[in-house]
Amino acid sequence: MQAAFSEPAKNDSDCEIRAGIASWDDGTNTKKSVKYTWFVGDNQKAARGGEVPIEALPQMLDFAIRCGYLRLTHEKTEEAPKVSAKK
Repeated sequence: MQAAFSEPAKNDSDCEIRAGIASWDDGTNTKKSVKYTWFVGDNQKAARGGEVPIEALPQMLDFAIRCGYLRLTHEKTEEAPKVSAKK
């Protein structure tokens, strides 16, 4: 990812939320993604992975809300109910 923006994660001040050009962009700079970034090692390098296509976020948020894992706030929720895996 080529990060254009970042801010501290509200759930963990040692992590960041980054937004920018996706690692799978074809050189047109039109594929955008966001990344939950944590830091590893002695030199605190940004961890690889965690990158999500912007277009997938609405479904991901909707699904997490419907499963009871979060509300539209950064505050912690109570323990989520069990959800059966869809086959």
